Amino acid sequence: MRRATDGGEPRPTRKCAPQSDHEYAEVLTLRYALGVDGGGSKCDAVLIAEDGTVAGRGRGGPTHHWYSSPEVIAASFADALAGALDGITGAQLWVAGHFHSHAAREALEAAGEVVGWVRGGEIGAAYACAGETWGMILLSGTGAFVHLRTPDGRSVHTGGLGPVLGDYGSGHDIGLKGLRAAFAGTWLDSRATSLREAIPAALGVATLKQVFELVYEDHVMDRRRIASLARTVNDEAEAGDVIARRCIVEAADEQAQFAIEVIEQLDRGGDLTSSEMPVIASGSVAQGCRIWWEHICERLREVVPHMRPIIPQVRPVVGAALLALREMGVELTPKLLDRIVETQARYFAVENDA
Repeated sequence: MRRATDGGEPRPTRKCAPQSDHEYAEVLTLRYALGVDGGGSKCDAVLIAEDGTVAGRGRGGPTHHWYSSPEVIAASFADALAGALDGITGAQLWVAGHFHSHAAREALEAAGEVVGWVRGGEIGAAYACAGETWGMILLSGTGAFVHLRTPDGRSVHTGGLGPVLGDYGSGHDIGLKGLRAAFAGTWLDSRATSLREAIPAALGVATLKQVFELVYEDHVMDRRRIASLARTVNDEAEAGDVIARRCIVEAADEQAQFAIEVIEQLDRGGDLTSSEMPVIASGSVAQGCRIWWEHICERLREVVPHMRPIIPQVRPVVGAALLALREMGVELTPKLLDRIVETQARYFAVENDA
């Protein structure tokens, strides 16, 4: 990763360090916020200077201890941190993020640059991305959950228990529905779908028979790889394939139903259903799949007609960095947020984040 210099250099803090009994020299120390977002498919890290300039980004593999070994997790964090900190020396770091192991903390402590540590998490990062302190978070990436916090601090959380026990509406859910639809399309004319060709191509094979072998003979179709197919399903749906669209709508519908029941559980005399409740998209599917997001919003408006749908302009990992900036004492002004959006572009090209 390269250090960003577009738009000017980050502002340093200034300290006076004694050089002798009578002389002092000015020492410049750069302050950065480091956001880390580790999950079941990837580890993202982003470095933001205190003036809002995005100065580095790194990416590693999976970091969730349910699905990966300690060795894989440690390597994933190391790759992400190395990319984000490339070319940065002598800086003070305020670090925020959600970590599933001690690997990231150990790696950062070994660097000897951390002066502040903020326990961010996906929920805190999502609210930070949206500039909100309450509302509903609809997270859908590899996994998925629904979280609602009311203005008076009450909350309910559903999902987030992995593909077997509760990632309703996730990238894995969509990818699995797409896989099944591709095979069902070979049985009946009524289920014909372009996914029959698109799914094998996405997996680097020629036929559905070879996909079958990947699943049952090679045993390589893990949670991460299945979730990556969500992008393929979305592409075919956007191109007009009815079956692919149905896969996305059915997944969104499951998460929407949980969201509605969460609202009903916390609603007191109509205080939520009559409010302009923020509804925040978080994760690659929620932020990047138009069909998924529009269907969920349509369902929720039946219950909360004045809801405010929010698709943040920044990724969840940037939300973690915003928490660190706040801990540094930096005011998150509109000008600073605009600078983050402007300078992040070189580091966040379109990619498969499902």
